Amino acid sequence: MQSADKLSNQSISFPKTWLRRAVSIPLYVALCLLFLILLPVNLLLAFSVDLIRRKQFVLSRSVLFFTFYFCCEVTGILVSFALWLANLFRRNTEWFLSANYTLQRWWANALTQGTQKLFNFTMQVEGTDELTRGPIIVFARHASVADTLLPAFFIANPNGIRLRYVLKSQLLWDPCLDIVGNRLPNVFVRRDAGEAYMVNRLMTNLTARDGVMIYPEGTRFTPAKRQKILERMQEKGELHLYEKAAQLQHTLPPRLGGALNLLERNEQADVIFCAHAGFDGVVDLRDFLNGVMIGRTVRVRFSRVAFQAIPAEREERIDWLMANWQQVDDWVGRELGKGFAKAAKS
Repeated sequence: MQSADKLSNQSISFPKTWLRRAVSIPLYVALCLLFLILLPVNLLLAFSVDLIRRKQFVLSRSVLFFTFYFCCEVTGILVSFALWLANLFRRNTEWFLSANYTLQRWWANALTQGTQKLFNFTMQVEGTDELTRGPIIVFARHASVADTLLPAFFIANPNGIRLRYVLKSQLLWDPCLDIVGNRLPNVFVRRDAGEAYMVNRLMTNLTARDGVMIYPEGTRFTPAKRQKILERMQEKGELHLYEKAAQLQHTLPPRLGGALNLLERNEQADVIFCAHAGFDGVVDLRDFLNGVMIGRTVRVRFSRVAFQAIPAEREERIDWLMANWQQVDDWVGRELGKGFAKAAKS
């Protein structure tokens, strides 16, 4: 039997969900149709401007990107509706879950490959042999809007790992993430709202086919955010944590709430740390549209820590997490020093 609080939360969230979708779904469909109808004109205008500006045809690439993105979104919406209709007749929960995982992987793979080709950047990866089996908990660096697709592209798609995501609630305005993401065992949390406990249910019934994905920094890295977090630690007198966090130069210190909740409820999963360099400086979509990513090389590294190597005590886990995150930070620093974050000039 469901508790009164849970039933109350569902009664509140249901109308909010459909009010949001009543806005987001028609908006995305309209934008898709608009970009398709205006594609010849937009592309001609963008190409003309690019010839004058001589900036690697960034406007033409951007027009194609937006058209492609909204086409992926509308395709995802239509397929998700078709899956819902099919399940009305099948009434098979496992089939419905599997079909939505497949749709999620297709969507992420299409966006990753399409963006990579349109903006002509390359990706080099090491440690893929560590990703072939679950259960796993993935702690990934977050520096860009683009790096959110890396886990699906390198972990879920080639290995069939069913990733359960911890995502920020603002992403619910993306209708594909809203519809399919809420059919799968993901959680959408509000920043600084004390909702770290919500990740607990992701650790239930993890099998060799499953994994949990979290960005422990909680937000995209910028030097300004790093400085603000360090100042807050000093104000709160968290001197032990501050000393470790201050050594991180290219990442933000992990937010301990969600990460520790996952580790405390972990019964058998190994931990994967995902580091990457090359998306730095691409904080939001405007950076893509300014051509920052064109010609770049992105380096990605996965490293695995066995479940048996994870400390049992909370304080030891904090030190363990910070030490491993320092290794992520050190690797990023070395790769940035090699110039992987710089666009090619040729």
